[in-house]
Amino acid sequence: MGFAENMRILSNINCTLASMNSYMTQRSNGVSPQQAQFNFFGNMMNGVARNEVAYGMQRWGNPVGNTINMYAGYGSNEANQFGTMGLLSANFSPWMFFNCYSCMPPMMPTFGGYCGMGFPGYFC
Repeated sequence: MGFAENMRILSNINCTLASMNSYMTQRSNGVSPQQAQFNFFGNMMNGVARNEVAYGMQRWGNPVGNTINMYAGYGSNEANQFGTMGLLSANFSPWMFFNCYSCMPPMMPTFGGYCGMGFPGYFC
C-alpha cells in the first residue's frame, strides 16, 4: 500500500470516530435517537465522500485534499460545509481544470470535450 491508500484508510477511521463522537454528544444533549442516527450517517458519508475526492487528488500528486480534510475536521455540519467547499474549490481550481486529473482518465483524447477545450489532439 502506498501513501494515498494509507491516508484514505486513516482518514476514514478518523471520520468514523468523529461522527461517533458527534452522535454521543447529540444523544447526551437530548437529541432524539432517530435524528442523531440520521446525523451520524450523514456526517460519516460526507466524510467518506470527501476522503475519496482527496484520495483521487493524492494519487495524482496533489496533497491539497488531505490538507483540507485535516483542517476542516469531521463529524459536524460546519466541518462538512468547510471541507466540501474547500475540496470543490481545490478540485476545480485552474490547475486542476487545465491538467484535468480528476475529470477524465489520463491520456484520453478529447475532441471538443470538457478537458480538451475543443482543440483536437490535446490530451488530458
